[in-house]
Amino acid sequence: MASSADLAKSAKELIYELVEEETGRKLGELTIVTEVFEVTPGVIKIRFTPLSVYSPTAVDLGRSIRASAEKVEGVKKVVVECSGHMQDDLVNRLVNAEKSS
Repeated sequence: MASSADLAKSAKELIYELVEEETGRKLGELTIVTEVFEVTPGVIKIRFTPLSVYSPTAVDLGRSIRASAEKVEGVKKVVVECSGHMQDDLVNRLVNAEKSS
């Protein structure tokens, strides 16, 4: 079984390979993702700050971050927290909404 540090590290590696739409650069090159850590076994929390307080791509970016972290074996749930956007609350609700089946 992977340790919590391994789960967070694996999630971060996948997230850092994502390409940010507005700049075309990988998230690993930017300072967007501020934290990736395991809250409880199998639950990863990721904090990010969009490039602009008015970023039109914040929800899509948050969803991409969440989807990448969910691919890591052993991850049961991912919570993505946006801060630094004019509509943080809305972005967070949309990004973390459970998918309807």
